[in-house]
Amino acid sequence: MKTVALFASFSAAAFLGTCLADDPKEKDSPERAAVAANDRAYEAAYAKGDVKALADFFSDDAEYTSDDGQKFSGRAEIEGSIRSALSGNKGAKLTITLDSVKVLAPEVVIEKGSTSVTSKDGDASGALYTAIYVKKDGKWKINQLVETPLPSVSAHEHLQDLEWLIGDWEDTDKTDNTTVRSQNTWARGGNFITRNITVKRGTETTLEGWQIIGWDPVWERIRSWTFDSEGGFSDGTWTGEGDHWLLRETGVTPDGGRTGSDNTFNKRSNDRITWESTNRTLDGEPQPGIGPIEVNRAKGN
Repeated sequence: MKTVALFASFSAAAFLGTCLADDPKEKDSPERAAVAANDRAYEAAYAKGDVKALADFFSDDAEYTSDDGQKFSGRAEIEGSIRSALSGNKGAKLTITLDSVKVLAPEVVIEKGSTSVTSKDGDASGALYTAIYVKKDGKWKINQLVETPLPSVSAHEHLQDLEWLIGDWEDTDKTDNTTVRSQNTWARGGNFITRNITVKRGTETTLEGWQIIGWDPVWERIRSWTFDSEGGFSDGTWTGEGDHWLLRETGVTPDGGRTGSDNTFNKRSNDRITWESTNRTLDGEPQPGIGPIEVNRAKGN
């Protein structure tokens, strides 16, 4: 049960008050400002592990349904669940994201949003929620809260930001008549990108390479594994978004040398990429950098 995440969601809800966040005219309203202040207050109480303060955001007869179907009725029972959740995740940080608010009646508000809880060791969990608030003695209280799991994200969706790599690319160094061609395709099922790289001097192939780019659900990041025809190999992690990416690699040469490099890819247009390799090392010793090099989409692609 993602109790920690769901109590994060409660907070956001409680703070919504009479805010008409869905209406652009209300974005600077006093109600919205009050709700934002309450959000920050709930996050602060969560960080302190103040169970009583957190429970006070709920009405006495509040009902809560967790993302795994468990139900809690009444503030006392909800307070017990909050205490249990916090005791198993001390030092966690809560972030509240408000998506929408709608006033159903003068003293009834419905809010939808999401929460994220990050533990001290960096593990993150979250949930979606729908909360109904009622006004009690001049204060907005959560009366009903229903939490649902975050939709799962496929490996393909994690790789979508690199889709612009798909296609055939080449660059030519006329000084030594060398051409590098890269054929990038989605693997069957769309959960990996495969790159076949061929280096030619004139008409002779001098080197071939193969790279697989995929989502690592354990590390929760994009990784790649690269192999060349001479027996060298490397693995790396990708960071960035949109048109700008850094591939940080470590590898092994055919004779056992240890390598490292930072490779930067920038999309300049649909048909042009720049690439460079810096912080290159061999057995810990600095090596000359490469680039930046302009790579163009092959004609007919």
